[in-house]
Amino acid sequence: MRNGAALLALVLVAPRMAAAQNKDKPEARVDPQRNTSANAPLRVSLAPRFSPGQSFRYAMVFETTTAASRSGLASDPQGPSKRVITWEAEIKLEVLPAPSSAPGAIRLRTTYEKSNAEMRSDTFEPEATALELQYKRLEGKVLEFTLDAGGKVISTTGLEGIASDEKSLEAARAWMAQLAAGSGAPAGGVTIGQKWSSEQPAESLPISGLVWRTASEYIRDEPCPRASPAGAPSSSGEAASAVAGETCAVIASHLDLVRPKRLRDPTPEEYRKNGVRTGGTWDGSGENISYVSLRTGQVVRMTQTDSEQMDVTFTTSANSSLHYTGTTQSRLQVDAVELDKHPN
Repeated sequence: MRNGAALLALVLVAPRMAAAQNKDKPEARVDPQRNTSANAPLRVSLAPRFSPGQSFRYAMVFETTTAASRSGLASDPQGPSKRVITWEAEIKLEVLPAPSSAPGAIRLRTTYEKSNAEMRSDTFEPEATALELQYKRLEGKVLEFTLDAGGKVISTTGLEGIASDEKSLEAARAWMAQLAAGSGAPAGGVTIGQKWSSEQPAESLPISGLVWRTASEYIRDEPCPRASPAGAPSSSGEAASAVAGETCAVIASHLDLVRPKRLRDPTPEEYRKNGVRTGGTWDGSGENISYVSLRTGQVVRMTQTDSEQMDVTFTTSANSSLHYTGTTQSRLQVDAVELDKHPN
């Protein structure tokens, strides 16, 4: 359940809360910065405004703590185990000319300039070194995504060398779609104090029918934060001056994993076609704070914490079963250390 491939999918999807696309009825388009009507409240578009030639650099720290136990087909002779993985990375994002066949599309290139991970466990983990090397090999990897005008990923290249299973690929696509769609706020812009909600199917879980429901609020404007040493894996203090003097919209979000309707059989199709039935519970919640530049719509800083609790049984066609229980605590911080950089 928490092997290297699953963990790679988890870090690729990263900001799950913001990834949910807004389901509200779109509002009429307004000025990308402010509504200039004298009597209207100040309205801001939080969608990023990309142009070819731009490049950005982000520093990321992602830590996940998992405590789990198994019984049945595979058991844990030493009892529940606790595993902590800390991943630090620097990512360069470049905006490329969109293909002529997709008017209004956005083409993004992502390069992992640095990638290091450390794994700690209270039990012997023979795969620890291999997992750390897996993250190290991300250095230098290049991914390219083309997104349509609505932020939907319509093509990808470069994922084959990083993730081999479809769920990991879908997780990476969702992460890039979130980056292009900004905070998921209504397209017509929002005002301070405005609230909105969104939903996204939790398709990667072994229990189907679950949905990540996000409730967000534009709470205030304040000076954009600078990257701090605790939030960046390298000495990015100098580059952090790129956001000095800018004003950010502060967006607070709360996430809940919910089941809109109960299913007679919660087994996902992928498990069913392989002769496995699933059942049990999977709960989750989290909090997110994002700082979005009013000038560019780019995320300057994002911090997120979330937790999940699972109690799931997997049963084969031969009636053999595996019972998996556990909890996962995650903490993510992403800092922009270089924004709006055009090549000379």
